[in-house]
Amino acid sequence: MKQVFRRVLDSKGNVKVLDVPAPRCGANRVLVATHYSAISAGTEGATLKKTFPELIKQSLKDPWTRNAVKGLIVGAPPKKIGDIVWDEITLMRPIGYSGAGMVLEVGEAVRRLKPGDRVAFAAEGHAEVVAPSQNLTVRVPEGVALRDAAFVTVGGIAMQAVRRAEVQLGERVAVIGLGLVGLIVAQLVHSSGGHVIGVDVNGRRLEDLAELVPESFAINGAELDSVQGVIEASGGFGADTVIICASSNDPVVANQAMKMCRKQGKVVFVGIVKMDLERMPFFRNELDLRFSRAYGPGSYDRAYETGRIDYPQHYVRWTEERNLEEFLQLMSEGRVQVDLFSRDNFAVEKAQEAYDAIARGSVAVVLEYPGARDQSDRGGMHRRQPRRRAITGRIRVGVIGCGNFARTIHLPNLRSNKAFEISALASATGANAASVAERFDVRYSTTNYRDIIEDPDIDAVLVATRHDLHAEISCTALAAGKHVFCEKPAAMDHAQYDALHAAVESAEGVFMLGYNRRYAPLARILKEQLSPTSPMLLRYQVSIPPIPSDHWTLDPQEGGGRLIGEAEHFFDMINFLVGNAPQSVSAACISQRCQSVAEQYNFQVDLDYTDRALASVTYSSFGSPRLPRETIEVHQNGQSFTLADYKSLRRSGSKTRTWRRAFADLGHAAELTVFSELIRSPGERTTDDILAASRISLEAMATLAG
Repeated sequence: MKQVFRRVLDSKGNVKVLDVPAPRCGANRVLVATHYSAISAGTEGATLKKTFPELIKQSLKDPWTRNAVKGLIVGAPPKKIGDIVWDEITLMRPIGYSGAGMVLEVGEAVRRLKPGDRVAFAAEGHAEVVAPSQNLTVRVPEGVALRDAAFVTVGGIAMQAVRRAEVQLGERVAVIGLGLVGLIVAQLVHSSGGHVIGVDVNGRRLEDLAELVPESFAINGAELDSVQGVIEASGGFGADTVIICASSNDPVVANQAMKMCRKQGKVVFVGIVKMDLERMPFFRNELDLRFSRAYGPGSYDRAYETGRIDYPQHYVRWTEERNLEEFLQLMSEGRVQVDLFSRDNFAVEKAQEAYDAIARGSVAVVLEYPGARDQSDRGGMHRRQPRRRAITGRIRVGVIGCGNFARTIHLPNLRSNKAFEISALASATGANAASVAERFDVRYSTTNYRDIIEDPDIDAVLVATRHDLHAEISCTALAAGKHVFCEKPAAMDHAQYDALHAAVESAEGVFMLGYNRRYAPLARILKEQLSPTSPMLLRYQVSIPPIPSDHWTLDPQEGGGRLIGEAEHFFDMINFLVGNAPQSVSAACISQRCQSVAEQYNFQVDLDYTDRALASVTYSSFGSPRLPRETIEVHQNGQSFTLADYKSLRRSGSKTRTWRRAFADLGHAAELTVFSELIRSPGERTTDDILAASRISLEAMATLAG
């Protein structure tokens, strides 16, 4: 199928239309053949104009991202940093967020929609086939053209802005910025019984306002003092509410909004404007400052936006979904019009011409998809002709999951390892897979991981998806006779663990988990320094910054929490140093901000290896940011060892020695070499040994849950 992409590196407004695999229909998703999608001058135009330095500056404002970048720069060699940066700026990224079409298929959890329904959707890119969440897909009423319904997301944004403004009958509402969102906001204010005062510097948009809302009052900010104009238009009192729909780096916009507002009025921010605010207008008029975020409650809630949950209507009247539905209902009643915004359609193949029209001043344009009517090949593979022939003797591997970790760690390591040949890639949407397949010269990409598992030319599978799919994909691949390398965690719960244990036990192929730390050079040296028979005490300290509550790893269903999702690394490392698995496991945590058990990231797990060793793993956000992220202390036979971030190892005792590395090596490349060696000559580890760290995580989580 065809889809529109952009590159971070390109700030000239250029896009590309590529052939990529169509998405699959998940349990909570709806597969839609797109007929039309809308391009807005505001959101998408601003996105394409951003330069790479601007994006870096924006990203580094987030403390979590800033800490992650700092850790990368301090710990990684220059070549690895360069590879990661190059991956970020060259990766093809989908663009677009609003469209309409016909339902092809619905997930097993979807009840409100069926194949053949006319629907509009949000938060999906410009593509012939999309798979939006059921909470972001709404039926289009009779009488509303699909072309008009394609503006549904922009309508939802405007709807939420007017709800945040709480417009009352007869109130005078100033709308600053009459772009696509602003013109829809003006119509919704009028429909709510408010009197519209439109402010813009573009005369054409003021004419559009007059056509859409004849009773409105228009002020050309390029010719008149907009503050004085609004005060005069409101009888000398000022507007009851000012809704800012403009985008500007000039703080004058926000300050003018306050000055044109009546005492105890409201200013609602929708567009992105610089907020270098003057205090006195707020103080004198006792103004309310409000922000409108996206298109309603549910925005940025991962559980809601993926369709796993809904908010009860009795308690949350207007969710994202219900705002989208109501906007289409108002269109069907003739109370909102969008056909004025764009009179020309562009075929998806000519997407660049559509974006050029936006750059020339069009408020919006529409892409159409004549080829989307027949999607009999949906969910298939996208094959490429390799630039070189396969080399006999290499292990042909299919990579399932093309997220950041796979792209920046596993794929470069596989490519540089002569034991492997990357033959196929699978990703949930296909967008990442197609882009990465081109970069790594991979034979084909697909959105159905079973295509890789069922491919007789694939010898091994590397699983690097989100955590909840690890066990399922591994079991399926092992049953198909593939060798499997799976990233941690092995399992999210005991049911997955039992299924995986049985699959590994009966499999003909090799199964290996991505416990890379035991293959780090300094970890190997530490192991050699320890006596295999003498007792020891061990402490593994992990220091992290506070984790955002909406981080996907804390999602109980998708990430499993940090104990399940990450701590297996540390448990396996201790097992490696001790030489076996613990006899008992206990855990305790310090809850923060009413966190659930899965959301804990301040915990301690104690491991008892009977007379052989005692160990503890402490995972904490309470420590100094200057501490190493990971520190291992081992005490044995009058000697103490300290391993810090896998960059330095110090032995204290009768003989003191320090081993150092210029950059941290966590063993990612070495573990793939071990995987290739196991495929050619399987080792003798039992299934219990292989899954020991996973069992520890599950037992520790059970202790926390009580």
